[in-house]
Amino acid sequence: MNIKAIFILIFFFYISLTNAQKIGVGLKGGINYNYIGDFYSIGGSIGPGVLDEYYSAENEISYQLGVFVDISFDNFFIRPEANYVSLKNSYKFPTKPAQWESQQIDIPILFGYKVYSPIAIYAGPVFSFISDRTLEGWQDTSYADPFVFNTSSAGISAGILIDFGRVGIDFRYQYGLTTVKEQRLDMIKTYDGYGVNLGDLLEYNPSQIMINIQIKLFSVYTDKQHRRSNFEWRNHKNL
Repeated sequence: MNIKAIFILIFFFYISLTNAQKIGVGLKGGINYNYIGDFYSIGGSIGPGVLDEYYSAENEISYQLGVFVDISFDNFFIRPEANYVSLKNSYKFPTKPAQWESQQIDIPILFGYKVYSPIAIYAGPVFSFISDRTLEGWQDTSYADPFVFNTSSAGISAGILIDFGRVGIDFRYQYGLTTVKEQRLDMIKTYDGYGVNLGDLLEYNPSQIMINIQIKLFSVYTDKQHRRSNFEWRNHKNL
């Protein structure tokens, strides 16, 4: 992760706050589908004459929760977020599936334009900080690589926001620019194992499709003409 780039974004965020016409703060949450690499099973490691085989990762529904700040300048806006993201996939191996899971904090910095009320489009960078990542059935042996992962990565996000004021719906695609390198793994193949043994988790760039519902808690008008605060729970007007 480029620390200099993060400080530049923080400085840009501060300048944006001091020049914004309206600042809104809210909560969001929703579901996601995650895309990761295939698993290439080396058949000869299971037994004589067993063919190599590819197993694609099955997409499973998981979730994300977060907070956001909308910084508006007429039809343009900047939207920094902080999201806890849980990701899930599974590999349907011959005897039983193996679950792949990841937990991370995503920090998107999004730049948007309000096309026509209530529709807005946006895009921007996202920085991810990964706290945990697991694959069921992996075992640490001298025949394979350790199951390791980058603790930080970067990507891009783009999407459509349908904003009704206090409530909104967000459809987003996120693509990882940090490539996850290929790893050779040793899977459990005993009587209660997965039906595979040595295999390669192939190189990939992770991506997600996300759907969120957001609730705006309050908005503050910072220009002199409209300077006031609106708290969503007390005011029934759309912000």
